[in-house]
Amino acid sequence: MTLAPKVPKLLVKNFIPPEGWYHVARHVRGPGHLSQEHTHDFPEVFWMESGTGLHRIHGLTKEMRAGDVVLIRPPDRHGIGTYASATTNPCLSLVNFAFRPETLEYLRKRYYAGREAAFPWRGAELPARYRVGAAELRRLAELADGLARGPQTRLRLESFLLALLEMLERTAPAALEASAAIPDWLRGALPVFADPKHLSGGVPELARLAGRGPEHLNRVVRKCLGGTTTDLVNRLRLDYAARELCMSGRPILEIALDAGFDNLSYFYRVFRKRFGQTPRRYRLHSQMPVR
Repeated sequence: MTLAPKVPKLLVKNFIPPEGWYHVARHVRGPGHLSQEHTHDFPEVFWMESGTGLHRIHGLTKEMRAGDVVLIRPPDRHGIGTYASATTNPCLSLVNFAFRPETLEYLRKRYYAGREAAFPWRGAELPARYRVGAAELRRLAELADGLARGPQTRLRLESFLLALLEMLERTAPAALEASAAIPDWLRGALPVFADPKHLSGGVPELARLAGRGPEHLNRVVRKCLGGTTTDLVNRLRLDYAARELCMSGRPILEIALDAGFDNLSYFYRVFRKRFGQTPRRYRLHSQMPVR
């Protein structure tokens, strides 16, 4: 009988010195690279900066591309690989951030009490995976480079994790936090779709970003959120419009077009239904001086 090879377990003591709280590193891999699958006694975050790769996780293989962020839990068994063809994938660049495990429990109790389903390191078959846009990817690179230069303190660890968690939650509808049934492929696509350059694409663009067909997407949205994909798209568009009305002096027509509404009367109608007032009145109330 041939025994299955033992899966190595990476230990926090081998990466983080006793006085430190985290480890951060950038990895560049050429074609045909495959790291050995492993588990850990610590959590980690990694994100793809450029290129295309393969993530082997619990026996499944998932394609990874720039903007993918994955939150690994200590027991997760995984490894990273690249395609064998230099034409398909000349190289990939990813950043790995590992940290002390006691921080997870602190974050969960401090910021996710009563809404455990929203905790990114929650229990699920696969680790949580998100997609972020180009601006967020640049911000992550800046944060990682800063972490590599300074002392590995708990303050710097928690500052980074809070910035990351806020980034991942920023544009997701509140309804997502109420359901653990939201699949990660949808949860991860929504922050990317919320960028104005994608909003105008509507349901087809959200389906493309999620990697699913429109009909499949609509079934999942109905099951998890109780509405149609069109309802969800309009909600994200209105969220964007409301933020712009509060935080800028841009013309309402320009904001509506950026949000994906090419019919101004329809924009006014759905905005009033959602917020109970016209966009102009909403702006006046939001920008009223606090006394």
